[in-house]
Amino acid sequence: MQDIITRSYIFTLMNLRALAGDKRGVTAIEYALIGVAIATLLSVVLGSQSTGLLGELKNAFDSIGNAIKNINQSQS
Repeated sequence: MQDIITRSYIFTLMNLRALAGDKRGVTAIEYALIGVAIATLLSVVLGSQSTGLLGELKNAFDSIGNAIKNINQSQS
């Protein structure tokens, strides 16, 4: 009986040491955190359609469209 307990203890100890040395889970968590940081940064930079980069692009294209309309109306 003592032999089975000793073997089980050694088997468990070896597996726990191998698990502690496995860094794949830590790397996956790091990549997930980097992904969240990038998504947050993009949401701040791009903003909504009324603010941020998307809003500025919309305003720029609206200004260009209005300028083209004004040119066409003045030529008529």
